[in-house]
Amino acid sequence: MKAHYNTIDMYKSARLLTSKLGLLVSFSFLFFTFSCSDTKPHLGEHETKSEAEGLLHQEFYMTKDPALGYIPIERKFEGAQQTLQLLNTSRTNNFVWQERGPNNIAGRVRAVLIDRRDGSGNTIFAGGVSGGLWKCTNFKTNPTWALISDSLPNVAIGCIAQDPSNPNIMYAGTGEGWFNADAMRGNGILKTIDGGNTWFQLPSTRNSVSGNFDYVQDIEVTSTGVVYAATRSITFCNNGGVLRSVDGGNTWTRSIGTMASTCADAANYRGADLEVASNGDLYATTGFQSGSTINLGRIWKSPASLGAAQGTDGNWTEITPAGTWRRIEIAVAPSNPNVIYALLQAGSNNAIGGLRRSDDGGATWFTLPLPTWCDQGQTSTDFTRTQAWFDLIAQVDPNNPQVCYIGGVDILKTVDGGTSWQQITQWANGCSGLPNVHADQHEILFFGNSSTELLAANDGGIYYSSTAGQSWTSRNNNFNITQFYSIDHHPQQTNFLLGGTQDNGTLRFTLPSVNTVAEVFGGDGGFAHIDQTDGVLQVASATGNNYRVSRNSGASFNVVVQGGSSATGRFINPSDYDDENDILVAGHNANTMAVVTGIAGPGNPQVNQVAMPTLNGRQISAVKVDPNGGATGTVWIAGSTASNASAATSPNLIKLTAVQSLAPTVLHGQTFSAAFLPEGSYISCIDVETGNADHVVITISNYGVPSVLESLDGGATWANVEGNLPDVPVRWVLIAPNNAQLNGPSGGTGGLIVGTELGVWTTTQTNGPGTIWLPNNRLFPLTRVDMLKYRRLDNLLSAATHGRGLFTTNIPSIPTSVNTVANTKGFVDYVSANQQHLFIKTGTLTGVRNITINVLDAKGRLVMTERTNYAPKTLDIGKLAPGMYVVKIYGDKKETYTRQIVK
Repeated sequence: MKAHYNTIDMYKSARLLTSKLGLLVSFSFLFFTFSCSDTKPHLGEHETKSEAEGLLHQEFYMTKDPALGYIPIERKFEGAQQTLQLLNTSRTNNFVWQERGPNNIAGRVRAVLIDRRDGSGNTIFAGGVSGGLWKCTNFKTNPTWALISDSLPNVAIGCIAQDPSNPNIMYAGTGEGWFNADAMRGNGILKTIDGGNTWFQLPSTRNSVSGNFDYVQDIEVTSTGVVYAATRSITFCNNGGVLRSVDGGNTWTRSIGTMASTCADAANYRGADLEVASNGDLYATTGFQSGSTINLGRIWKSPASLGAAQGTDGNWTEITPAGTWRRIEIAVAPSNPNVIYALLQAGSNNAIGGLRRSDDGGATWFTLPLPTWCDQGQTSTDFTRTQAWFDLIAQVDPNNPQVCYIGGVDILKTVDGGTSWQQITQWANGCSGLPNVHADQHEILFFGNSSTELLAANDGGIYYSSTAGQSWTSRNNNFNITQFYSIDHHPQQTNFLLGGTQDNGTLRFTLPSVNTVAEVFGGDGGFAHIDQTDGVLQVASATGNNYRVSRNSGASFNVVVQGGSSATGRFINPSDYDDENDILVAGHNANTMAVVTGIAGPGNPQVNQVAMPTLNGRQISAVKVDPNGGATGTVWIAGSTASNASAATSPNLIKLTAVQSLAPTVLHGQTFSAAFLPEGSYISCIDVETGNADHVVITISNYGVPSVLESLDGGATWANVEGNLPDVPVRWVLIAPNNAQLNGPSGGTGGLIVGTELGVWTTTQTNGPGTIWLPNNRLFPLTRVDMLKYRRLDNLLSAATHGRGLFTTNIPSIPTSVNTVANTKGFVDYVSANQQHLFIKTGTLTGVRNITINVLDAKGRLVMTERTNYAPKTLDIGKLAPGMYVVKIYGDKKETYTRQIVK
């Protein structure tokens, strides 16, 4: 991940890392100025530049090590090994996870390979940018994808290549290095020698060995098995570039990339695109995301006539068209290796700057006209919509050099060598009935020698055309690489779930097992909420304080929230819903809290800005409505460094009451000392135990800091219970109910559940620094978990992963301490409850005059009793804390009825 931090922090971080690794590299302040000022976040189809920069800030501050000033991603890989070792023990096999999908929506794909061993073209390998490696063997007929492994050393797959000399050998590069805000850092190159059944990491490419393979943008393999990788480093100015291996990736030498003495003269260390022409000539492009001379876009050629010297250092000739460029994408015609198309980002901005074509192998170039592009009915000549650094791809028809396809936001095509262009897809509507294909194109491939069959990979997965681009169909069945930010459950409808996702909006689940989902609100989906009283009121969000409300149990989300704005709050803005008072409490800008009132109607809800001077310059990073607060509306908020702050601060924690009045009272406020939580620590989640308001747990998502803190006295004192958790970001925590068996029957009951960068971990007993955590990740991907939600009705635990969709499990639990016997037939028809009342519908047994109603909590303690006549009853349970209870009803002649309820 490319951090968007100030140049001084970057300079200090690089110096420190240089010292630790013992590398003889001299860093200049100039280089880091380029790195900072030229970082451009992803502007997805529903985002603005300022919003995407907000995500960049948020992710950086959430995960950086405050002591270092950067994100030490190598610790995640060390933690992954620790996790895999623990997963080999039977103690971690308690949760049985079920994948829930979605199966009809995929996330961003940059890496696709059509397996040359299958002449039918039905076997495809593909990678998600944060979702691992997948395989499909019936792509053209009835495609269904299967995950190759959930335990790869890195799941950020950016490119795939096959060895033409031995097609059982393939390489997959990790990391998405184009500087988009949500990119995952890679960790070298994966390799298979058995046709893709098993993959292993090439040791020479691990981040701990060098910084050459932090991000692998492209891989090409020549007909003789020589491997080329276009890469860049996250930190070092003289790592990356174009690397070459003649021994299958065991060792590497640099082909392109030079530095005389300092970073000020380092050049061509950002490898971008690689191409092998049909005559064996090699082409490469370097440079992107910078207007500096050392990082400008360039095209290089190394002809096959060089023999064994081809592709070696010093045997590349620059053939860049005249002009100043940043990212460059090239495509060579398979039927005429002298014909090259070049797509060039402007050297001074993010737009497409020009199209060029060469008919003599790059010796000379001539200018092609920029196509006219339709975007929701509006036309322009920038088919990338100022995203040329992010989505740029070209491919030439295998049989006709005059036919070329190019992609930016949408796909365009020429049949006359680039003299004219025709748009053939649209991401939205409004463009003369063009077929809809998801936005942001990253790959176009033809099937063998066919001129009519091709596929396109983009931010919505993979699409297929058998009509030379005239029509397209989605090929994403079970291709579950969706990046979730949030999840919530319906209190009564078992399979109704609502979750926010990156670039695919807020999704609604209604089916068991893997789901075909519906998008209820577009854009980047933020936190989603369902009123736990009856599920009628629901809230979907996009970025910042941008909300839509449903008042019909999720059938439609057409209630507009007034005063909402993507410009306030964090990019994915923390919030929590108060079921008792029908308000939403959320983050806003520094020293401000957002409270959404009027959700239940009848008019439009309103975002209210509530001044919170107690934040003292901070911005809300976590919100928790106290489940024990009742009508008074008690809320906990955490303040962490504001996204636009010039200096980091230690976080603080505040407890409020009467929030719904828009003039809340501070019940408790504290700022953590820098010695306990360093400046720049980010509180990512707060949880309060149901039935015990003094039990509070918070998580901190940075590397290098205590990640789980627990208080048993309402926040007066705190204990670090991180224990043996790997040093990776922890984004969510749940306090498990007392009867939950987190680590098996012999592991005790109750405890904590956390969502981490490496799946879900649990502990049944906190013991300060000696707390023992176990990964409960059987049948669960080794990936980032952004949110966990628990439903007491059926012990359902949901995990929202950022890259592998949604997973659920039913937590094993012991029976309550209340002994139950068979219910007397006809004695009581049913018992139900909401937040305020217990409803009892008696039957019609004769001879029963009076009944005794006992209500016991989860520990078997009697909390309410009433003797009354035998008739339907409504009892007031408003004073009982939310949670699980057992209702036992006795009749005059030993009639018995027992039922578990959730308040």
